[in-house]
Amino acid sequence: MSPLPTMPVGVDRHIADTAHMTNEEAGAYFRLQIFAWRSPGCCLPDDDARFARMLGTTLKRWAVLKPIVLANWTLQNGNWSNDQVAREHQFVSEKVERKRAAGRLGGRPKSLELQDQEEALGSAIGKGNESETKAAKAKAKESPIVPTGDEDPEGFAEFKSAYPKRNVAFPTTYARKRWLEARRRGATPAEIIAGAKAYAVEQERIGKAGTEFVKTADAWLHQRRWRDYPQTAGEPSLAAEIPLEVWRERVRAWKSRGGHWPWQRTEPPDDPRTKVPPVVLAEFGIRHPAERPTLALMTGTGR
Repeated sequence: MSPLPTMPVGVDRHIADTAHMTNEEAGAYFRLQIFAWRSPGCCLPDDDARFARMLGTTLKRWAVLKPIVLANWTLQNGNWSNDQVAREHQFVSEKVERKRAAGRLGGRPKSLELQDQEEALGSAIGKGNESETKAAKAKAKESPIVPTGDEDPEGFAEFKSAYPKRNVAFPTTYARKRWLEARRRGATPAEIIAGAKAYAVEQERIGKAGTEFVKTADAWLHQRRWRDYPQTAGEPSLAAEIPLEVWRERVRAWKSRGGHWPWQRTEPPDDPRTKVPPVVLAEFGIRHPAERPTLALMTGTGR
């Protein structure tokens, strides 16, 4: 169990991450975040029965909720983890440890022997030391602040300009850090900026630009959301990136939810432009007009 009793919640980010969910899905998402916070390593085992018990629901209902609720989670080595929970846990843990270290250094009393020595040195030496200390502090105040890290990485300013506006200030410091992480992973400025522009157009179209429902730029970068938009030639196809079983789960959820399709990287299964693999569409009996045989072929009149 986590030694940290309180889990901080970024309200704006949480609302943006769950805006597309129903109340049931959003509640399940938040409840699993709490369980992850209180679990070793901030992760939950890949056990559907356990997930269902955590949420107080049935396995059948959990199968419907799972594709939506775990969309922002990552499965690795048999465990599900949530980036937001992991980042907050690391931040709070480091803050607590810094306070503990400061307490150990500043709270330790001087020994009697040292106190006696300082008293024996006399007030003159004490005043001299005090003057030196004040001079050192004054010099430190005059020292210029030296910037650390890459203050203006290539393309970041253009990304910041292209990213859709929210109802709060742009998180420049955190976004710059996530930008550099994305660049180290191999992403190019051009593809990230193109994704940001497409995201901005989308948010304008659905009326969310300038509101809290726009994802924060640092979260958008950390989740590599630029990959959700049209890819350039030479990049791997969407169907190749996502396992068939995941496609099947998404199509099942789409059918059970009456046509709700929250995955923005492709059109829903009944749209001829969808990137859902044909083999999965066939399993669910979904055929597009272009794939249906003509009347002549069906009746044999075209021979």
